[in-house]
Amino acid sequence: MARIAIVTGAGAGLGREIAVGLADAGYGIIVADRDERAATACAHLIEQRAVPVRKVCADVRVPSDAECIVSAARQLGGPHVLVNNAGGWTPQRQYPEATAEEWAATISLNLVAPMMLSQLVLSPMREQGGGAIINISSSAGLDSTSYGSPEYGAAKAGLIRFTSSLSGLATSHGVRMMCVAPDWIGLERAQAQWALMSPAERAATRPLIPPVDVVAVVLQLIREGAGGTVVEMRGGDQPLVPTP
Repeated sequence: MARIAIVTGAGAGLGREIAVGLADAGYGIIVADRDERAATACAHLIEQRAVPVRKVCADVRVPSDAECIVSAARQLGGPHVLVNNAGGWTPQRQYPEATAEEWAATISLNLVAPMMLSQLVLSPMREQGGGAIINISSSAGLDSTSYGSPEYGAAKAGLIRFTSSLSGLATSHGVRMMCVAPDWIGLERAQAQWALMSPAERAATRPLIPPVDVVAVVLQLIREGAGGTVVEMRGGDQPLVPTP
């Protein structure tokens, strides 16, 4: 029986790359995304891999939706893996111009939702004999320079510390929680922005990280990573696991 992985934000971008990569590795996939059309398209891609797949149209910030995601995984015999990938921020207004409701929504998506889903999968993972949780953070949570969305940077920094704080889950629940913090990933939108940059701007910017490299790190962590591990990924460099 296939091991079952939940991937949030799996309808497009990095989430879709991770979902397909896990399917290629033999995992059954719960495709969770609030965009039903995108989730359906991703599910069709995974069906071609002849592994179990279920689409769940859900907003990970809503507790009842998060419970539906975990329930779908349980129905397929899991979950064994959770990839907290859903994230981002709206381009309209950022802190301090954004309203409290607007910037709180960004924190909810990027930090509170992964915390909630992680909590929900702990018991079923322990029942299955253990599991792995991968939190997708960002270099925005590592850097100390000015950033366009302070609330996003703060949430991603919180996700990194949340991960390292819970290294003990491996002992208490048999669940290894780990984190990947990549820089600019070479997805479609980033490639379009890269194409618009001048040669001088490109020379002053680290190269885009191929999505396949991020997927490879996620798979390696699931297979053999230690609980509490945070992997930094910078364009042009090898992935870095900081020394505690």
